[in-house]
Amino acid sequence: MDIKEMYKKRLMSAQEAVKLVKNHTEVWIGIAVPVPLALVDALVDREPEVENITINHIVDIYPENTWRKLGRDTNIKVDCGYPTSCRDKVVSGEFTLTPNRFCELPKIYTDENFRPMHVAMLNVTPMDKHGYFCLGLGADATLPIAHNAAKKRREGDDRYLVLVQVNNQVPRSRGLNYIHISEVDAIVEQDQDLSVLNDPRPLTAEEKTIGRYCAEFVKDGSTIQLGIGSIPNAVAQAFLDTHVKDLGIHSEMACDTMIDLWEAEVVTNRRKNFMPYRSIFTFAMGTRKLYDWIDDNPGIEFHPVDFVNNPSIIGKNDNMVSINACLQVDLTGQICSESMGWQQYTHPGGQLDFVDGAFQSRGGVSIIATPAIAKPKKNGGQAISKIVPNITPGGVITTPRSCADYVITEYGAAKIKGQSVRQRVRNIIKVAHPDFRDELEFEARRRNLI
Repeated sequence: MDIKEMYKKRLMSAQEAVKLVKNHTEVWIGIAVPVPLALVDALVDREPEVENITINHIVDIYPENTWRKLGRDTNIKVDCGYPTSCRDKVVSGEFTLTPNRFCELPKIYTDENFRPMHVAMLNVTPMDKHGYFCLGLGADATLPIAHNAAKKRREGDDRYLVLVQVNNQVPRSRGLNYIHISEVDAIVEQDQDLSVLNDPRPLTAEEKTIGRYCAEFVKDGSTIQLGIGSIPNAVAQAFLDTHVKDLGIHSEMACDTMIDLWEAEVVTNRRKNFMPYRSIFTFAMGTRKLYDWIDDNPGIEFHPVDFVNNPSIIGKNDNMVSINACLQVDLTGQICSESMGWQQYTHPGGQLDFVDGAFQSRGGVSIIATPAIAKPKKNGGQAISKIVPNITPGGVITTPRSCADYVITEYGAAKIKGQSVRQRVRNIIKVAHPDFRDELEFEARRRNLI
């Protein structure tokens, strides 16, 4: 096998590469940062001449993307899981969204009984001397989708393709996130700047308090899962303040908070009983500093999401502490993290994966952390309780009440798992904002919950 000759035969322009994409196919373009913009833009330009193609994407953080001009009636449609920059298009119905558990994506998107992705578009490092491209910032569902597409094409189904955009900006990470040139149908050489997140806003006093309550559940040697945003940042700050040590990481997303904990020697991974000495992730999203930290770092590994987010795998980590956010909690412990009534806000992501996984962990704890109130602009800045008698009609239940373990606000921690309805209602009311407790208690009594 002459890999240099194989490379030369597969090298072409983005416009030539996307002409290989058949009508009536599903196209996967990745999660968050490693979206191959040259390939996607070239495909969008073909919209007038194609039929029934769907672009599938999760976490859209390129605000000036070309696919915003697509809609429900165009020849190319968009399925935008976890909408951010395109949230308005999902809410309006111009784009759609597929609600999936994150750990199940590889099976759903490769199994003929569900909805296989025919085309995998990848943003990769330059090929190494052995013929491998690295996906860099995310194995997630992308690697299984790409391997399946290559397999199906070898079996003779020409709907399936693997198209790669070689980008010198992509870090070369470690783990199971490589694809060989023998599985690639077209190569496009085009550098692109990787999307980065802005510096976080300063933490509020309430967020700092929530962080301290969450940190009380973490002891020396625990393994943690943190997301991105103010609450995880507050938890990380609490770790630094309390001098907890020798933490491990098994988390779906690598973010800048992890660097701070590593540099402070709070995270060492030395005491992990499962995959020690390595922080385990499935994708990354953050600043350029994060991407440089990941580059060729043997202490960081990326693996497909059906491994990282598999509850039975998560549960192999003793003393696993999972911390996630939400939009609403009802009196019985139902967690809504995806929508505001009927309006889709985000995606279920891996929240339930890690709630279930922490339960399977010896000494594990899962936490849903949220400020007790919100002050939405459309409400005139008037405070509304995030703990409610019932989820707003149309609201999506992300974590069922039978699975939720702890709910934490700035007023304390409410135990949910294993508690009777009567006891969990009382626990939840105690962590609501004082201005809403009487109303919540009235509603609970009216419904014969307490």
